[in-house]
Amino acid sequence: MKFNSKFFFRLILFATVALIISYTMFQNFAFSNFETYPLDTSEVIEPKPKASVPDYTSLYADEIEILQEQIQNKAKRYRINGSVLVAYKDQILFEGDFGYKDPAKKTPMETGLSYQLASVSKQFTAAAVLKLHERKLIDIDHSVSNYLPGFKFENVTIKDLLKHRSGLWNYMYLTEQYWKKDIAPDNLEVVDLLNTYAPRLNFPAGRYFSYSNTGYVVLGAIVEQVSRLSLGEFIQEEFLLPLCLDETFVEKTELNEQSILKGYQSYRRSFIQLPAGFHNNAIGDKGIYASAKDLHVWFRDLKNGKILEQKNVDLMFGRDDDRKNKRYGMGFRLEHKNGEEVIFHNGLWDGFRNGLEYHPKDDLVVIVMTHTQNKQKHYFQNYLVKKAKDFIHSAEQRTEVKDNQKELIL
Repeated sequence: MKFNSKFFFRLILFATVALIISYTMFQNFAFSNFETYPLDTSEVIEPKPKASVPDYTSLYADEIEILQEQIQNKAKRYRINGSVLVAYKDQILFEGDFGYKDPAKKTPMETGLSYQLASVSKQFTAAAVLKLHERKLIDIDHSVSNYLPGFKFENVTIKDLLKHRSGLWNYMYLTEQYWKKDIAPDNLEVVDLLNTYAPRLNFPAGRYFSYSNTGYVVLGAIVEQVSRLSLGEFIQEEFLLPLCLDETFVEKTELNEQSILKGYQSYRRSFIQLPAGFHNNAIGDKGIYASAKDLHVWFRDLKNGKILEQKNVDLMFGRDDDRKNKRYGMGFRLEHKNGEEVIFHNGLWDGFRNGLEYHPKDDLVVIVMTHTQNKQKHYFQNYLVKKAKDFIHSAEQRTEVKDNQKELIL
């Protein structure tokens, strides 16, 4: 029998076509049974678009250029040696470094250096205590003696410490009078000094406001006793590492000493470097080192409820129901200027003068860091806040006018 090649190839082609048609029909029939439809197919539900956040550095570029020039001129006039940061709605509008890293040798200031925050450190201590409060490891309404066994002033609560109404004696006076060792006392040793040498409170706990570094050292001791970590280790693990704050330190070491500025005092026509204060072994009232940018990141996430629950942020900002003390929240001072809420803290220690101001109405944050005991820092900071607020209002008005013009054209 002779092989018919044409017939064979036609048979193969026919079989292939039949197979394709059969497979297509099976697929349409089988998988149509698994398709699902909304109950009402007449309406297609589309996801809502996310609101876009304006780039304020571009939107307000004209005003920012003027603001930068004003800041630079004023910094030069006031002989500022330090760093400045201005943020609006969580966006940095201006950051700059001025003057000298070493004013005696005229070494120019560098970006990203860390400053001793002095009392601006208190917000970190307050946040550490409130973090333990969130975890129900402590209750801020309970007595300090519940967490520091043997603490002699049983009527003092943790909240009294946080809000500077404990009546405790100044631990620096006790240290200078009674401490005999070459190395200054740490937090728990300060508590021992209080228990041994402080005969009484300066006033009944909770009655008055009296700014107290001692209270924040005792708070540091509570964190250490409850967490079984040093205050520095707790802050490092809970806050600095998760936020990647690489320019923030809780102690000065050989590894970071080149990143931390030294403090200076003007002397005649030059400057002298100041030695570290004797009381630096106790922290909580001071002791944190940070760059301006790191401090901004920290505060941005704190105010936005990313570090603590919002109710505890409200406690720090003095927005709780207990408004006995309108001058201090927890870790922050409070003020009302022209009916506007201001949340801030300044610090002075070892030649450093620093400040952080938050104006919630405008969502404005101003940070000023200096390291040469410059008393003009206070006026420079006030000037900066005023110019930043003028800038915001001017830029907002200009943008509003442009938007209205667009609507009229349309």
